[in-house]
Amino acid sequence: MSIEREVIAGPGVPATIGPYSPGVRAGNMLYVAGQPGVDPDSGRPAGASLRDQARQALQNVESVLQAGGSRPELVVNVTVLVTDISEFAVVNEVFGEMFPHEPPARMVMQVPLPLGLLISVGCVAIVDSA
Repeated sequence: MSIEREVIAGPGVPATIGPYSPGVRAGNMLYVAGQPGVDPDSGRPAGASLRDQARQALQNVESVLQAGGSRPELVVNVTVLVTDISEFAVVNEVFGEMFPHEPPARMVMQVPLPLGLLISVGCVAIVDSA
């Protein structure tokens, strides 16, 4: 059995900050790499607050989802990396904005992040068959 694999990158997809793909579609699944809270136009953090960076990170995730043929409603699992777990309530607030109904499974971990980043969000989604 052969599964088709396609790298999701290019126009409309935020550039990565290292040697990895923004997303990879394999069969009917889409794997979105950790998207930092970086403004894709400037290449810099989208603000000094976790809230600003979290909203941008989720916008970046949504851009990769769309480019890969999926959408937020089809996300099944999310991994969130934050530099300060004491701001967990902010993560919940912004997460709830993107996933207001039947949210996906999620894991949140505190880790050091590079370049002044406060958050990175990656996910796994089903490719839209419609």
